[in-house]
Amino acid sequence: MIALLRDIGQLWKEKIWFKVSSFYILLLILLVLVLDFLPLAYTPNQLDLQHTLLSPFQEQSAHVAGTDALGRDVLVNSLYGARTGLMIAVPVMLVSCILGTVIGATAGYYGNNLLKLSIGKVITGSFMLFCFLFYGIYIPLQSIALEMETEAILYSLLLLASIMLVLKYLVYPLLCKINLLKSELNAPLDKLVLRSIEILTSIPKLILILALASFITPSVFLLSLLLILTYWTGTARLARAEMLRIKELPFIEAAQSLGLAHRSIILKEALPNLSGPVIVAFTFGVAGLLAVEATLSFLGIGLPATIPSWGRMIAGIRSNTTAWWLVVVPSSFLTLTALSFQVCSHYILKSLQEKKTF
Repeated sequence: MIALLRDIGQLWKEKIWFKVSSFYILLLILLVLVLDFLPLAYTPNQLDLQHTLLSPFQEQSAHVAGTDALGRDVLVNSLYGARTGLMIAVPVMLVSCILGTVIGATAGYYGNNLLKLSIGKVITGSFMLFCFLFYGIYIPLQSIALEMETEAILYSLLLLASIMLVLKYLVYPLLCKINLLKSELNAPLDKLVLRSIEILTSIPKLILILALASFITPSVFLLSLLLILTYWTGTARLARAEMLRIKELPFIEAAQSLGLAHRSIILKEALPNLSGPVIVAFTFGVAGLLAVEATLSFLGIGLPATIPSWGRMIAGIRSNTTAWWLVVVPSSFLTLTALSFQVCSHYILKSLQEKKTF
């Protein structure tokens, strides 16, 4: 990680376009963070019905970038749309990268034969997974969709924690006393992960998100959850491939020969060497998610209508095809932001490839 930060610092000094792109991203993030404290003349959803579809740079008008069909300020909504895009893209890609790295690296390290599980542990783990999906995901999502009180979610999570403790400290020790359930089996972890990735990637992500979003109430949390469930596969595949390469290196063999636990080898020896490719995947993924969020908002799916979004602003051109500023202003923000992330990813990836060459 320290070497990667050193490489990024070197890129900042030597590559002008990397510096420009990084500076734009940092400036945009800073602007998003202090947006509520800026002395803006209008709020995102404030209507000015006397100045609808006002073109940019009109004299005696505070709407510098014009207005839409409802008189909402285009510049203000573009700035708040940037916050919406980053608020979704960055956390979603961060969680997806963490989840994908853990799953992919574990699958690549253990393969299909190294991980051995007793039958009792498999039975207990299956019940724990079912309880987690039902009490930890399904019931909270249904509570949010039905606009129930937060107490329902807290009770569900409390019940989940109680069941998990009972299964781990009461049921599992009892199962381990049965001789038949003590026998160990090879867990085909790599095969299970690969099949899961193939199933999810065989369906176009946008189609899958559209299908799932049609059954739930639009919200930032639910949209983020859907994106996480569909975007972890790319990082998992990358982490698995890198782990297959890393575990054949001499320092991993030396750690194994010293008798270090597999978990310790993965966390302390292998994962630090995965940081470079994962950061590249993260930056590329953020650029892609910005476009996905804008696409879903353009289609009117995923986010509530009260939340500003670049895609929903671009969709305003349907009301008047001559209002070019409704496309140019938000799409310029979207293009510059996605391009900046792509440029940063390109230079970091190029730096990593040069190090591997030498």
